[in-house]
Amino acid sequence: MIQARKRKIIDAHVHFYDHLQNRHDFLETEDKMFRALVGDYSSLPRIYSFSDYQADLPDLEIEGLVWTEFLSTDPVKEMLWAQQVADGLPLPVALVGLVDFLSPDLEERLAIYSQCSHMAAVREHLGWDRTNPSRRFAKRPDLLSDVDWRRGLSVLAKYRFTCSLEVFSPQLADLLTVVQLNPNIQFAIAAMGWPQKIDRFGFADWKRDLTALGACSNVHIVVSAIECVFGMSWSVDQAQPWIDTIVEIFGTQRIMFGGHRPICKLSKTFPDSYRAYDILTASLSDSEQDAVFRRNAARWFFSFVDS
Repeated sequence: MIQARKRKIIDAHVHFYDHLQNRHDFLETEDKMFRALVGDYSSLPRIYSFSDYQADLPDLEIEGLVWTEFLSTDPVKEMLWAQQVADGLPLPVALVGLVDFLSPDLEERLAIYSQCSHMAAVREHLGWDRTNPSRRFAKRPDLLSDVDWRRGLSVLAKYRFTCSLEVFSPQLADLLTVVQLNPNIQFAIAAMGWPQKIDRFGFADWKRDLTALGACSNVHIVVSAIECVFGMSWSVDQAQPWIDTIVEIFGTQRIMFGGHRPICKLSKTFPDSYRAYDILTASLSDSEQDAVFRRNAARWFFSFVDS
């Protein structure tokens, strides 16, 4: 009997953490904002390591990882620890560190990050739900249009990092202006543009604004955290039109998929998000699937990281 080949992936969104090494307040006591985003997360482990990850995905051939910060109380300490751990892992790792583009010590932080050979990108949480105060990551709702914030972001052009901005879909129009003002910075749209309303009206608004962003050559999109967008009981039928639209807008050369472990394990329907991804991308050719699961992330993240 011929054994099926394992799919090769570079996971574009994973969280490793250890509460004994870094403090994550939401792991110590329940955080209302975090719960509003992911639901009941009481089963989330306080330590999630590479060995845990390997045990979770025995059917995939992991060729690289994009290790994303996890809301620690000291983001620089977290990344320095991640750099040390990544040095000992048996595969390429790209790190994504947290920034605050309004912070007076922004360049000091970027300088420290620049000393980390695995650091490939930075990100800021800008999600602001106008109707639900529990779903507000940002300090204010207007940061994308704030002159000082924009000035801070423009500094990134001096560094080798790509930029991931996590916003909810009603903020995509403001994000477009930021992207257009910074053609020398490469942007990744996190969590598929995080649709805030998933009815037909929300879909139409999301598609309109995402289409405008897709016209910008310095923009890629990451499909991950689907369980946070559609809920922990999400279905393939529910997500399929959104994924098809992303492919329609960005093609298969500017899309990356990330598993979002270990948070995806909270899902009741797809605790292994890659099983759903196989179905969601079934209409793509083998080469196109290899692009969205592996090659695009290799080009996007690992061309900026020491081999």
